[in-house]
Amino acid sequence: MFSLFKRRNFGDYVSDTFVFFKENGKHYLKNYFTISGPMLLILVAASYFLFQVYFDFFLKTDPNSNNSEYLESYLTNNIPLVVLVALGLFLFMIFLSMLNYSLPVIYFDLYEKNNGKNFGTKEILSRFKAHFGKILVFFLATVFLITPVLIAVFALLILLCFVIIGIPLLLFAIPTAFSWVTLSFYEYLNTDKGVFQSYGAGFKHLTKQYFPIVGSCMVIYLIIQVAMTIFSMIPYMLGLISVFTSTQDGFQENNAQSGVALVLTVVMVFSLLMSYILNNLLLINQGVIFYSRQEFDENKSADFSIDLIGSE
Repeated sequence: MFSLFKRRNFGDYVSDTFVFFKENGKHYLKNYFTISGPMLLILVAASYFLFQVYFDFFLKTDPNSNNSEYLESYLTNNIPLVVLVALGLFLFMIFLSMLNYSLPVIYFDLYEKNNGKNFGTKEILSRFKAHFGKILVFFLATVFLITPVLIAVFALLILLCFVIIGIPLLLFAIPTAFSWVTLSFYEYLNTDKGVFQSYGAGFKHLTKQYFPIVGSCMVIYLIIQVAMTIFSMIPYMLGLISVFTSTQDGFQENNAQSGVALVLTVVMVFSLLMSYILNNLLLINQGVIFYSRQEFDENKSADFSIDLIGSE
């Protein structure tokens, strides 16, 4: 059984993230795709349609044609529909993000309370529904209160990039912000603390082991980006090869443009989908950190061992 309560350092945070998936990946991913799978399919279908229309329009538009005027006229004459569709997509993305962000937190909580993976999709969904109000409050507080502060900080760091010092600070600021928000979310859903108390606790967790926590987040993020780049380049390179090997008569030129639009659409949709799926690595990494910090602060492993003995 994977040990949640364990004192870890930088190397342990990285390695134990993959150990968790090695021991529990099948169970975790089964529940993840059962719950998030239908919504991910809707996301794939909607984003495919939108990207295909976007790339088709901009790749096939003749500068001398009035296509752009037609598009502008269509959008202007259908403002209510455009606003409704945009609002629907926005709310859908928000809900999917809330679900995607919450599942690892809920999974770890159930894993702890059941002394292992003796639970299923029903329990996860039940816990998500029970905590939906808290999750919504945290997301609203993050979007309207925490995000503006982070935007101001990042804007300042971008300005500092002109004097060199801002570049390394910016590189550390991104995983710092992610770890702070995520550890605070773990704290919020696993305790009775309020939003701002949880953000305070998350900040303490982060500062007590700053470089191991942020360093492990950077390593996991780098691994994700390398994986996404490798897989995304495959359809992209195949599409480019088909374009450069085609002859340039009018008919085949149109086919080539359609091919480029299709390839770009597939790459964008694939990248979006994989960003949601692979983001689980980062969230699991932060869960490993959260429970490790609990062990540092509260020596939870002793109580957990007693519970295991009692269950046997």
